[in-house]
Amino acid sequence: MINWLNQHMQAIKLVLTRMLDNKLSTFMISLVIAVAMCVPGLFYMGVDHLSQLSNHMQDETEISLFLKLDADPNIASEIDAVLAKNIAIKQFHLVAKDQAWKDLKTKAESNKIGNEVNQLAKNPLPDAFFIQAKSSDPATLEALKNELQSIPGVDQAVLNTEWAKRLSTILTLGTKIILFIAALLGIALLVIIGNTVRMQVLTQKDEIIVSKLIGATTSFIRTPFLYAGMVYGLFGGLLAMVFLILIIQLYNQSVVQLSHLYSSDFSLPWLNLPLFIAIVLASIFIGWLGSYLAVSRAIAVIKID
Repeated sequence: MINWLNQHMQAIKLVLTRMLDNKLSTFMISLVIAVAMCVPGLFYMGVDHLSQLSNHMQDETEISLFLKLDADPNIASEIDAVLAKNIAIKQFHLVAKDQAWKDLKTKAESNKIGNEVNQLAKNPLPDAFFIQAKSSDPATLEALKNELQSIPGVDQAVLNTEWAKRLSTILTLGTKIILFIAALLGIALLVIIGNTVRMQVLTQKDEIIVSKLIGATTSFIRTPFLYAGMVYGLFGGLLAMVFLILIIQLYNQSVVQLSHLYSSDFSLPWLNLPLFIAIVLASIFIGWLGSYLAVSRAIAVIKID
């Protein structure tokens, strides 16, 4: 076990020493990885915060439940009890028809709406429940509306889910775009890291031949190159984190004035730990995979004369 640890520690030390001796090339490779990882990261943050923003648009998930005009006076309390037991409902409130009629007349008197209201002989408005759902998913909202529509005494349930359907479509499309871009950039990074490690293998061809002559296994020869790819990925992932934080800070500074105009404090959090961890781990894995593929192929073609 100790020998195994010493072998890997020596391999890591050798890799770091070579990288320090070639600081510029190490930085350039890490920079390419960082930029490639930043692009899907930025797309993800945009889609993620658009999704979070939709969760705050609770007024848009409101279902209006209009009771029948000739409904029994006690039906409102019965419906109230039914709604209170529904786990899909976040909150609700009743607007009695007398109160709605009074508010409508007040708006007419203040000229906010036409004076035609004053010409009505009686109150045409029904009692109504205004319900706020827990979910903003279009299918869930539609199912809840249909369920409420079937309650005895309800005349009509009204829900405008067009915005939710459009937003859901946009978010789904955005997620697919992120996956597509991430896949393309991942393939590009595999090629870049693979070619870099392959060049290192070729420059150390004589050392590899000597190692094979004295009985070194392919796994032993391959280990330093695998660590090299992983370290490239680590440096690139950490650099991508720095870039994302800087971009977020610049973005927040740019939108602060616009947010104040709309009485909002909207901003992106500069620390997104799950995203940053995912970027670093993905970078390390891509670095390891690119190195493994390249070094395995390069070592296989090196012949001992």
